[in-house]
Amino acid sequence: MRLLAWICAAAGVLSVPARAEGDRDIVSVNGTIIRQSEVMERLWKRYGPDTLDEMVKELLLRQAARAQGLKVEAAEVDKQVDRVKKQVGDPAIFEEQLKKSGGSMEKLRAELSDQLLIRKLLMTNLHISVKDSELQKAFEERREKLATPPSVHLRLIAVKTRAEADEVLGRIKGGAEFEALARERSLAATGKLTGGDYGFVTRGMLPEKTEKIAFAMKPGELQVIPMPNSFNIIQVLEKRPARPAKFEAIKEDLRDFLIDSKMQSVLPGYIEELRQKAEIKPLGSLNESGR
Repeated sequence: MRLLAWICAAAGVLSVPARAEGDRDIVSVNGTIIRQSEVMERLWKRYGPDTLDEMVKELLLRQAARAQGLKVEAAEVDKQVDRVKKQVGDPAIFEEQLKKSGGSMEKLRAELSDQLLIRKLLMTNLHISVKDSELQKAFEERREKLATPPSVHLRLIAVKTRAEADEVLGRIKGGAEFEALARERSLAATGKLTGGDYGFVTRGMLPEKTEKIAFAMKPGELQVIPMPNSFNIIQVLEKRPARPAKFEAIKEDLRDFLIDSKMQSVLPGYIEELRQKAEIKPLGSLNESGR
């Protein structure tokens, strides 16, 4: 029996008190109230055991790393934060995604620090490394997949009606700033945030209809595309052809990928070793603090 299944059974974590301190009404449906405790009960039944199991594993790994005196320097975290920002692309979108997820830069740094600490633990204890010959072989095997696909630099404003789309299009052609109109009129939250600039997009990132039209357009061209619930005014600023992958440019990312693959193959066994040495015992119901 899995550890968490045993903990749930022993602790009675699926039982929820009739009314917890601080419990509150969440929503009323035709006069019937759904309370916070009911939502929490549903969430716990559906996700609780798996989430708790994940937390136990992470804690075991962090404890093992700290017991061995392993540390993560601020500069290492800075590097990872920069990589995350680079993957997102637009700083404004990065900040918005962070805000929407309920996170903060402090929380992100803490999470990245934990990931780096665990990575350092596994590489040290399980002697995980990647030789240059492995990198070169992996590159040759994945050369086509690692190539940069064709892309277009896209701007987009989503409005409700065709009349609005024609009006906005006319104003842009008349000299109005695309960015200002996107912030003012776009239905899309991202469009308002970025002034309608979605950066370079590749095939598969757009709805099929939009993608087909966008990749056929010339730089500077404007079009209105009818969508199921809106009309999109799009403009292609620039087009980039496919570019072959260059070994030196992706070497470190490829190394990380291979290291992560090796870690995933040995991680379950290593965690099981830590479990056998650890004292893990149930302390009571998840909801007992609210009784």
